Amino acid sequence: MPKKVAAFVLSFFWMITMLQAAFKKEDIKVFHLDNGLKIILYEDHKMPNISYFTFFKVGSRCERPGLTGVSHFIEHMMFNGTEKFRPGEFDRLMEFSGGANNAYTGDDFTAYTDWFPANALEKIVELEADRMQGLLFDPEVLESERGVVASERRMSVENDNEAIIYENVRSTAIMAHPYHWDVIGWMSDILGWRPDEIKQYYQTYYAPNNAVLVVVGDFEATRLLELIKKYYGHISVQPPAPPVITVEPPQLGRKEVIIRKEAQTPSFLLAYHAPACSDSDFFALSILEKPLLQGESSRLYRRLVRDEQLAISVSGGCEEKIDPFLFMIEVKPRPDADLTRIEKIVDEELAKIVEQGLTESEYEKALNIVRSDFYFSLQTNSGKANMLGAMEMLYGSFDRLFTIMDSYLQTKREDIPDIAKKYFNELNKTAGYLVPEGGQP
Repeated sequence: MPKKVAAFVLSFFWMITMLQAAFKKEDIKVFHLDNGLKIILYEDHKMPNISYFTFFKVGSRCERPGLTGVSHFIEHMMFNGTEKFRPGEFDRLMEFSGGANNAYTGDDFTAYTDWFPANALEKIVELEADRMQGLLFDPEVLESERGVVASERRMSVENDNEAIIYENVRSTAIMAHPYHWDVIGWMSDILGWRPDEIKQYYQTYYAPNNAVLVVVGDFEATRLLELIKKYYGHISVQPPAPPVITVEPPQLGRKEVIIRKEAQTPSFLLAYHAPACSDSDFFALSILEKPLLQGESSRLYRRLVRDEQLAISVSGGCEEKIDPFLFMIEVKPRPDADLTRIEKIVDEELAKIVEQGLTESEYEKALNIVRSDFYFSLQTNSGKANMLGAMEMLYGSFDRLFTIMDSYLQTKREDIPDIAKKYFNELNKTAGYLVPEGGQP
């Protein structure tokens, strides 16, 4: 091994060791308010900054036809005023204190992310508690924001060919489960949401008993808990949100989506039904995606981009979801590429994995990538807060953060062919072709 590479490997594993030593489960403090709010605190006094993340157990998975996209819409409304603070004042006060904020909505949960100097703590606690159940839903602001979200859908989906093929493949592969639609929702729903339905959805899901507060950084836990009780303690408990009970039925045969529209280049996407993140098979597929799809040394990159020059790039894999979702293989073809030839090559490479598995070097490299991604995500206060909250949302407890690497390391290379065979078969496949007008699939 070259000296520079060896030095990098040693420094990388030294960094992992230091992170493991510094970030311990026993240093995390957990509290519950009487109204059901769960609080996870981790003190880190190395820098005078705080990451303050609020997670709500709500995403597009909680929606229904006619109300798709409303979880994402409420994320927009959370920055548009309460009875106490005017529209835009949340951002103004945050920036005045030297902080910053953001938010994201996914299929399974929604997160609000704040970063700020330690001396602004009480003001941020007040602001976040106020908008947990105090949104104003001013009619004029609501309609303005509805227009913003409709415009977002037009720009990010309807005018984006890759997004169009993704939406169509996803909704064809998943028929029954709410994962059928993407977070942005359908345009007819966006234009048709009724204000009373939006408010009821907000009251149901933006409740303390449906939320987890994660704070990491330079604070004293006893003092912070007093502030949280002061500002959150009066917020009313809401009835439990209805559970998601729909189970996607097994797919009974290959599905195909062919879209013909004006485009400079074709698009190609394959989707295979994949397990929930709590399933042990998920970790095998997550390992497998690295040598199959990631980087210029991956099998599909070598075949499709370098050797046969049919594509510009390849990407995809499986995502962590509460319920079973999809393993995606996305190929960006060259303008005149034969899409059926691309699909045939993907089938050939998947068949090789089913028949022969991964090499030892592929397997070890994949595990190193998993380790690298995991530990790099924990280097900052925000990374720790985000990971703690995501574990709560996806696995039911932040404890999973401290055992999840074991699930990857317990995945044996010898088991990967049988797991690949279970999911990568013709009955479980949905193929998506976006063909420029006048072209041939």
